[in-house]
Amino acid sequence: MWLFLGCDTAQIEQEDNSSTPPISTNVLGINNIVEKNSTLNSSSITEETQQIDNSIDTIIDITPSPTPIPTHTSEPTPTPIPIHTPIPTHTPEPTPTPEEPKDYKTKFINENRCNQIIDKEFLEICYDYSLKVAKSVAYTLEGDLVNELNIEERPSFYEEESIDEQYRAKSSDYTHSGYDRGHMAPDAAFDWSEESLEATYSLANIIPQVPEVNRHMWVKVEAYARDKALDLGEITVVNVVKYDNNNSHIGDDNITVSTGYYKMLFNTNESYEECFYYANDINANSEDDNLSKHKVDCKNINN
Repeated sequence: MWLFLGCDTAQIEQEDNSSTPPISTNVLGINNIVEKNSTLNSSSITEETQQIDNSIDTIIDITPSPTPIPTHTSEPTPTPIPIHTPIPTHTPEPTPTPEEPKDYKTKFINENRCNQIIDKEFLEICYDYSLKVAKSVAYTLEGDLVNELNIEERPSFYEEESIDEQYRAKSSDYTHSGYDRGHMAPDAAFDWSEESLEATYSLANIIPQVPEVNRHMWVKVEAYARDKALDLGEITVVNVVKYDNNNSHIGDDNITVSTGYYKMLFNTNESYEECFYYANDINANSEDDNLSKHKVDCKNINN
């Protein structure tokens, strides 16, 4: 509207003054034109405004109400599904693998255990100088020899010359002592040759034994060992002699009397081992004696 007025005014200013009507007339004309245009424009604006209002009302009427945003509703706690616990089945414990027999010969025949190892070819003796007797004796019984020949004539006991004289035992030390000259490696297991038999009569292989034990009880386990050698082909035997601080002594050379003795039988190739203990008790009674009364666990022998 104002651009239109500006345009008319510019034209009026450019016209020649001679052709311009009197100012009062022109102004009146302009006012009429402006008034007329204002009336027209006001009417048009009013009509357009009314149309816009009507359109807005229409838009408002046809616009759907917005869907309300639901407020947060906590989800219900789900019912837990019970977990099926399987009923444990009984699993049998595995059968323990039997422990391999140990080499007891190495354990009990060594220089850490005694003062001198005496090799008699058929047997080995671990000899103690202060005790003047063996602490352990080891030998192998061969099944095809233990019952061969069986030489009846027995040799005499003799001093072991490989031992310094001051530490030797003498046969006279046992005379009237009340104790037998007891073999550790038994003569009955080596009577298949004169050499093997003689080796068992060294006094280094002898300890003081209670007669009741030596003749009626110890002899049984010696025979059992020979039978085992027949069954298995061969076995190794280790006799371990037990001493304590209260042992008595016999003879002029103070030969120590043991508390007892173990006989250990084993064959590592056959996974076999058995051990027995005999107390060197002067009150021993052999009447109801049997091997089962003397059986012990080999692994507990540490003397």
